[in-house]
Amino acid sequence: MSDEFDRIDQKDDFDGAQQEADEQDVFDKTNRNIDYQTVTFTIYGLYTKKKDGDLDPSPKWQRSYVYDKKRASALIESILMNVPIPAVYLAEEKDNTLSIIDGQQRLSSFFYFIDQQFPIKDKEGEFSEFKLTGLKILEHLNGKKFLDLEKPMQLKIKDTPIHVITIKNKSSEDVKFEIFERLNTGSMRLYEDEIRNSVYRGPYIDLLDELAQDEIFNKLVRKPNFKTRMFYRGMILRFFALSEKTYLNYKPSMKQFCNKELIANRNISKDKIAEYKNKFRKCVDLCFSVFGENAFRRFTIGKENDKNGSWVASRINMALFDVQMCGFAIYNHSQFQGHYDEIREALLDLMCNDKEFGDAIELQTSGTAEMKIRFKKWLEVLDNIASPPSSRVFPYALKKELFNENPTCQICKNTIMSIEDAEVDHIKPYSDGGTTTKDNAQLTHRYCNRQKSNKQI
Repeated sequence: MSDEFDRIDQKDDFDGAQQEADEQDVFDKTNRNIDYQTVTFTIYGLYTKKKDGDLDPSPKWQRSYVYDKKRASALIESILMNVPIPAVYLAEEKDNTLSIIDGQQRLSSFFYFIDQQFPIKDKEGEFSEFKLTGLKILEHLNGKKFLDLEKPMQLKIKDTPIHVITIKNKSSEDVKFEIFERLNTGSMRLYEDEIRNSVYRGPYIDLLDELAQDEIFNKLVRKPNFKTRMFYRGMILRFFALSEKTYLNYKPSMKQFCNKELIANRNISKDKIAEYKNKFRKCVDLCFSVFGENAFRRFTIGKENDKNGSWVASRINMALFDVQMCGFAIYNHSQFQGHYDEIREALLDLMCNDKEFGDAIELQTSGTAEMKIRFKKWLEVLDNIASPPSSRVFPYALKKELFNENPTCQICKNTIMSIEDAEVDHIKPYSDGGTTTKDNAQLTHRYCNRQKSNKQI
């Protein structure tokens, strides 16, 4: 996927801009026939079909319900004010039942209001009654449920006609969902992964849906609103695409790169599903063990006026997600046992001290060159840890000991606020024969250590 995360309303939650490219045409051009039927139903007629099981308003491949009460209430108000409601598109399935192609949010809002139950949990984690709220014209109806309305208003809602265009099951499936993609470009447009979820229905999509529920993955990402909009699935697809094809075969855009992975494995085998699950869960477990709550997040070094560095905890950096997840895919758990602190320290060092790596996770991150830079540098780190050469790096245990004894920067003499922002520095430079021992060690801010460079202080 391209980094859709940057172009959504909550763009502050994700980092890593991606270059856009023309969409790949993934449809079968040999069978483009459309057989459709146009009829008019009342809202209650469609509600009855839903109750009877003849209409599925929330098929598995559709996105979740995303309207809030205020927006859903405004839709009910529109009906009572005789505002025309756009047509709804349905797809006739092989068993002659109906699924919604376009109009899911509208129809679901009507159905939930008639049922007097809102489907999204409140801040206390409970489902609440669907009471009208935020109405600006029919203000006297605020706070009322369906059965609280006067009978004429109830009938008005039930009897409102909805024009329905049904794509018959004789039509090409690809064409049906090309229509779906084109229709869903309104004010609350579908995002990349929601469209994929409809266009590429099959076992691979089911796999992404299952893994998006993974408990540890959810603890790492911690963006439930993005899970609702299926971005979790997009992250997992991105991981599989890069880990399978490797960064060496990556070509922009990320959207097309991920689409190719999905198309190639749309009808993925059971054995491949098991392989993908094991790989994903191994990498998620390692990311959690090594990086904890800071997985996929950027650490920024301090500045002259504030030498304390900090985690950008509110954002997911997709470039870091790539290297952390895909880097671990190459190794076994056993190769890193006892080295978690060392791995974490190495990544902090790259983020804070290697400008080329820093640029490759912040600027033009979808470019082929940037992709190769960040992967090459990170895989070299992991290779060295898995097969360590002689080291000039102080062990993490010593840093922790010095920090607990006195978390003061020995250069600027200010308190170091977090251990992640600390470095153990050679008092006598290593290049001048200084030893990697405690008597030649001093604790510093990462920023201050960079300013010191190779000078003895």
